[in-house]
Amino acid sequence: MAKELRVLKERTGLSLDGLARKTPYSKSAWHRYLNGEKLPPRSAVEALAQVAGADREQLLAVYDAAYRARTAPVAPPPVAPTAPLPAEGTGLTAERTGWARQFLRSAGVLRTVGALVALTALVATMGAAAAIVEIPARAARTDGDASPACHGHRCQGRYPWRPGCHRDARAESTIVDTTYTVRLRFSPSCGTVWSEVQPRSGGAQKVSIWVGRDARLTSHTHGREGLAVSPMLATSDLRQAVACAKVADRVACTGAIELTSPARSPEGDDFPGPEFLDRVMR
Repeated sequence: MAKELRVLKERTGLSLDGLARKTPYSKSAWHRYLNGEKLPPRSAVEALAQVAGADREQLLAVYDAAYRARTAPVAPPPVAPTAPLPAEGTGLTAERTGWARQFLRSAGVLRTVGALVALTALVATMGAAAAIVEIPARAARTDGDASPACHGHRCQGRYPWRPGCHRDARAESTIVDTTYTVRLRFSPSCGTVWSEVQPRSGGAQKVSIWVGRDARLTSHTHGREGLAVSPMLATSDLRQAVACAKVADRVACTGAIELTSPARSPEGDDFPGPEFLDRVMR
């Protein structure tokens, strides 16, 4: 997995600092992922695939195989079968029977000692594996099967990464312009939507999500390079959701409104705003 990530990183031509600016992950995190010190989360793999322009499904297939390999349970050592005691009436003398019983008792002690040694080795092996991947069971709960930390209005105004809403998110609609791609993202487990923008040139200045006249907006005065997202809004009716972004004095919206155009709002207007959306929808 780390080798595949390094190949994609080289394809982007970016340094670790550049990669950190274009994704939601820090320079130190990418250093650990690329060196194989830590298995990256699925969302980091998706972000690198997007920046590198790689086949997302093919890369995720490699990630899933690596994840299963690291989180596979360790099989316990086989237990040796217990030898039966001599039955009565077999013709063995008392001396031979006593010797046999003493031998079997000794063998039982040896088996117990051997099992303890094997168990100690197993614990040490699991401890070493946990140090490498930071406990696979915990990674499984964090990256795959864990429930999100919020739902519906409890998620409203939060960004999708921390509560885990990005894990099952899907793109409900997408619009592509020469300078950016804007997506309307929806998380079924969280019951929320948000806007996601990936600039190709320049930086995202404003990213907003709308459900009717309810909105959440994030602004970047100097433009944010790389992936940018809005806070989340709770909704059960995706037909009213609109994701908008302003990049390099151009505006794009997708969802209930599909739009790409130069920004026409006055300087200082909280763009995109309800007046602009109402004007477009009319």
